[in-house]
Amino acid sequence: MSFLVQLDRNVPAEKIGGKARSLVKLAAAGLPVPPAVALTTELFSSLRAGGPALPGTLAATGALGAIESAAQALREAPWPPGFAEALRRALAALDGRAGARFVVRSSAAIEDRPDALGAGLFLSRLDLPMADVERALREVLASALSPGVVAYCARRSSSADGPGFAAGGLGFAALIHPFVTGDAAGTAALDSSHGVPIIEAHQGDATLARPRIQDALARLTVMHGPVEVEWAATGYEVTFLQMRPYRRPTRARLAEINQIGSQMGSHLGWHWDAAHNPLPLSPAQAGLVALVDRVCDTGLRQQTVGGYLFYAHAPRPAGATKRVSTSVSEALAALRALCDARLDPRATVSLDEALESFVAIYQQLFGVVQPAARAARKALIDFLRRQGTDATPRLPRLLAAVPSAARTRAELARAFARAPEPAAQADAQAAYLDRFGDESPCWDVAAPTWRETPARLAAKLDRRLRAGERVDSPNDSSNDDGWRAEADAVRATLPVSTPARSEWDHLLAEARAAVAAAEDDDALYARAQAHVRRALLHEGSRLAARGLLRQADDVFWLPLDRVRREAQSEAHAAPTLTREEAARLVDDARRADAAARNAPPSLADAGRVGEVSGLIRGRSGAGGVRIGRVRIWSDVDPERGAEVDSAATVIVARTILPTELPLIAATALVVETGGPLDHVAAQARERGIPAVVSAIGALAAFEDGDRVIVDGDAGLIARID
Repeated sequence: MSFLVQLDRNVPAEKIGGKARSLVKLAAAGLPVPPAVALTTELFSSLRAGGPALPGTLAATGALGAIESAAQALREAPWPPGFAEALRRALAALDGRAGARFVVRSSAAIEDRPDALGAGLFLSRLDLPMADVERALREVLASALSPGVVAYCARRSSSADGPGFAAGGLGFAALIHPFVTGDAAGTAALDSSHGVPIIEAHQGDATLARPRIQDALARLTVMHGPVEVEWAATGYEVTFLQMRPYRRPTRARLAEINQIGSQMGSHLGWHWDAAHNPLPLSPAQAGLVALVDRVCDTGLRQQTVGGYLFYAHAPRPAGATKRVSTSVSEALAALRALCDARLDPRATVSLDEALESFVAIYQQLFGVVQPAARAARKALIDFLRRQGTDATPRLPRLLAAVPSAARTRAELARAFARAPEPAAQADAQAAYLDRFGDESPCWDVAAPTWRETPARLAAKLDRRLRAGERVDSPNDSSNDDGWRAEADAVRATLPVSTPARSEWDHLLAEARAAVAAAEDDDALYARAQAHVRRALLHEGSRLAARGLLRQADDVFWLPLDRVRREAQSEAHAAPTLTREEAARLVDDARRADAAARNAPPSLADAGRVGEVSGLIRGRSGAGGVRIGRVRIWSDVDPERGAEVDSAATVIVARTILPTELPLIAATALVVETGGPLDHVAAQARERGIPAVVSAIGALAAFEDGDRVIVDGDAGLIARID
């Protein structure tokens, strides 16, 4: 049998799978691609021979156990005779240099086809030393035997294009090529009928590479129709890594923000900030966004379009003054000191003073603390890579059990749930409010804080108590032992006589401080925003007392600049706002908010949604597999909260705020936003429940009561009724 082949257009497509087939097509179009070899479908079939059969559906009795048995049998099956030596020769031929790095990618027959993308179903491993390639190949091949793959194949085999989608007969290959490094990397897509290419850099800046990527997209769409590609670039030189069919989003909200970007003289890639602000902003919050975008230097631009917040990464112009380098701990300490000095909740300050403090804190938080935290995480990853260690599996363990505001928040919530009597519950609630009372259900200055609405917080905590949620705290000593053991294991590999060990200790401490900063910054931002809220309410009370507003809260529905101008004119006894104008502005803003809620932007910024109804792919946030009933979570909206009282529920949401997570009982979490190191994923890992993040389309795909499987390891959710 032929287990390993060089890629060229004469190799049958069914032997090498979708990703390998796309690399051949890219090369045929005259585009630069890395040299590669394919491990054919015959290798997978050989390893599967004699192993347990896969169930045809997840609804079958014992389905999960049968799938795991099949995967374990494949992991333990010996390589065919002579294969390991042939693989080593092939790797040396691809890149025989010392320190060469490689990529092992899935290449299933059902991937990247015009009728089926199979995107995200299977595993790929990146940036591997030669010694790790065999082990990574095993992991990639075993990813074809997972609950998500069975669910996908079962659903496709029952549809019109069913032939070829039986999980038990899946043609599965793998692709190996040198790891392509560069200054920038990302994805790009073009539907020629639409005419506007989408080019996104997930790493670095795509400015220099953009013309060549655009030319490649134009060439490929003529040959293959709408396409999406993955690319890496160094300067102007671009290497193409994958091609798949592209489905353009049906909504055009991003066109509005890109048009604004063009008017600003920029060509930035704009994104809807649904992870933090999934609802339309109040006019007051939109005014804060415009203020910090105008005066703060953070490397981000922000705009409110159609009521929703959009952001773009904005590289600083050449010659701009560089920020002073600082450690995460120093930056966070400076921010806390700034907040303590400026944010006295007992003091009455003018709106201008409150906004001045907000801007100063915002600049320190997003212009200093967060960049320092990102640099610390990157430095740790770079160190591990220089030592020849794959950082991917180690990083979550090394950064676990970090004392932070998130842990304190959860501990205070548990203290309430454990309180044996009403008096003790009142004390526990008071402790929660003393520490986190400035937080609110959503990141909008118009939303009342927990301190303003203590009964609402008590009701939430009480629901968790009545629902019987387990409130045992994590085993802190066990978690500490886990990360310390992982850190010691890395340290033991470093030479004793070099400064590498002290460098390792310093970098790990800074990276762990970065984790704490990523949680603590929420509480500090909430304090700054609550400070502005108090000043705005003071202005609202003054305007209501003059009969210009029906109630003080209406001030949040006036443009912030207009409220600010009115406050300044009042100081000079020259008010300009009339009752009629105020009423019109408030009513218009409320109507615009209602219209925006009925027309949110599309999360599918590159059109990559689940192509099969009932199966959605995302990214792994926390491992494990669970089956449960869906409950759509909309409690980020303080006016339309969903009650979630069952610990056997799969929560499906656009986003879940870190302030809400300790109050939710669930067997698994699914969110359309976020990443594997964000709040939902981190807290799910601590609670020991699966989580899938970046699950674009989940809210549209599922309804309350749907029976689903959540595969946190594979990042997949599927309806199995």
